[in-house]
Amino acid sequence: MPAFPLLTRRLRRFARQQHGAVAPFAILVLGGALMATAYVIDQSRALENNAQLKRATDAAAMAVGNQRLLDDSLSPQQMQQLAVGMVQANLGTDLALRDKLGANAINVTVQRDDDGVNQITVAATYSAESELLQAPTQRLQVSSTVEVVNRPVEVAIVVPNTLSENARELAALRRLVREFVERVLGNRPDGRTWISLVPYSQSVNVYSAEDSGRIRRWASGPALTPVELRSLFRTGYSGLADGRIPDRRANLLCMYRGLALGQNYYWDQPPSGQFKIYYRHDLPENGSPGASPISWTGPNPDFGQASGVNDVRWMVADRGCPSAALLPLTRDMARIERRIQEFSTRFNTNYAIAMGWAAASLSPRMRGSAGWGDARLPLDFNADGTGDNAKIIVMLANTTGNWFDTDSYNAEVGEAINGQNGTVSANDVAGKRFISLCTSFRARGLKFHFLGVRPGDPNDFGRVLFDKVAGPGLRVCAGDGSMTFANATNFGDGEAQLRSLLLDIANKVRHERYVRLID
Repeated sequence: MPAFPLLTRRLRRFARQQHGAVAPFAILVLGGALMATAYVIDQSRALENNAQLKRATDAAAMAVGNQRLLDDSLSPQQMQQLAVGMVQANLGTDLALRDKLGANAINVTVQRDDDGVNQITVAATYSAESELLQAPTQRLQVSSTVEVVNRPVEVAIVVPNTLSENARELAALRRLVREFVERVLGNRPDGRTWISLVPYSQSVNVYSAEDSGRIRRWASGPALTPVELRSLFRTGYSGLADGRIPDRRANLLCMYRGLALGQNYYWDQPPSGQFKIYYRHDLPENGSPGASPISWTGPNPDFGQASGVNDVRWMVADRGCPSAALLPLTRDMARIERRIQEFSTRFNTNYAIAMGWAAASLSPRMRGSAGWGDARLPLDFNADGTGDNAKIIVMLANTTGNWFDTDSYNAEVGEAINGQNGTVSANDVAGKRFISLCTSFRARGLKFHFLGVRPGDPNDFGRVLFDKVAGPGLRVCAGDGSMTFANATNFGDGEAQLRSLLLDIANKVRHERYVRLID
C-alpha cells in the first residue's frame, strides 16, 4: 500500500484531466516533492534516534567505568545489567526506540589498549525502519567507549614531630593529616589505595610491636655491639638489642644505612643485615620520656673508638627518634588514627633522612617478612610510567628559621660528615645529598609533593637557608609533583591555607585513577 493513498488518488485524477506534456511533468514534480519530504522526515527521525541513543550509551559507559573503578572484580553479567539499565533510563520519551532495545540489543566489552589501559565499550544495536518511504529495514549500532585507569596508588605522608611542633601545631597536623587521608581513601576504601605515615624528627622510628625481631634482622654484623660501646657491654649489657637499653624500653628504634653521598640511604635495597643503630650519648636531662638513662665508665663513644679517657658516660632515650613510629602501607583508618594520636614534640629536624624512610615505605625491596611484613606491599616500581601503579610522597615541613640540621645523623659515628672538608661546608654537602636523593626518586618513578610553612611570599625561593640548602634538590623531586608553601610561621597559624593546599594535592592523588570518555 503506498504511503500516502489520498494524495496518490488525487494525482491520478489530475493526470487523466490533463492533456499534453504538462500532466506528466506536474506528476513528476509533485511526486518528487513528496519523496523528498518523506526522506527528510525519515532521516531526521533516524538522526534523532542516533543522538538520543549515543547520549544513553555515553551515560552507560561512564556508569560501568566508574563502578569498575570502585570494584575491579565486577563480573561481565553485572556490567551488562548496569549498562542495560542505564541505556534504557536515558532514552527519554521515545517509547518506540525503547521497545527496540531490549537486554539482548545492548552489549558490553572490555579490552586493554597497547599501553595496558582498560577500555570499556557499551554498544546498542537496533532496527531502523522507514515508515514513510517503506525502505528496507537497516540494522544500526551506536557505541561509547571509556578509558578506565584503575591503577593502585601508594602514598607516603611525611609529618614533622620536632621541637617546632608544640601541642597546638600537633593538633593542627592531626586534623590536616586525618582529613587528607580521608579524602584520598574516600568514604569507601576500595582496596586500591594505601597510606603510610612517616613521622620524623632527627630520624624516623621503625619500631614495631608485631615484629620484635626487626632489630636483629635488619642490623649488620657489628651494629648490635659497636666497638665504641665495648666498655658498656662489659657491665652486663649484651648489646643494643638488650631490652634494658633506654631506646628499647621506650619503644624507639632508629636505624641508618647509606649515609655517604650518593648512597641515598639505600632506600631501594633489601633491609636484612644492612643497618646500624642510633643511640644517644647525652646528659640525663637531655633524654626523652619513656625510659630512664643508664650510665657506665668508659671512653667517649662519640669518637668511635674503644679506647680513650675513661669517665662517667650516659645513654638516654633518644629525643631525636620520634615516639610515633613509621606506619607501613595500610588502608585501615583505625590504625592510621591511632598513629596520628601518637604524634608528639621531639627534637631537631632532618628532612633528608625523613625522605629516605618515606621512600623506603614505598620500596618493593621492603616487602615481605624480611621488611615491613606485608607479602604484597609495597608494589613494584613503575619507573617508566607505563605500569599500573603510582607511588607518591607528600611531605609537610616547617621551614622557618636560619638553621639547618647537618649533624652526626648524616655521618658515621666518630667521622666527619661525608664530603665535608676545609673548603666544603656541611650545608654544601647537605645540598648535594638532596639532589642525589631526589634524582634517585625520579629514577624509580616516585612522585613528590612538598608542602612547607614559612612567612612571606610563597614563590620567593632562596630567601631562607632551607631554600638554599634543600630547595634545588626538592625541585628535582617535585618535577612531576609540586613544591608549595603556606604564608605562616607554623602549622597552627597556617592551618586554613594548608587545608586548601592539601585538598589540591589530594585531588591530584585521586586523579591517578579516573574514567574518561574517549569515543
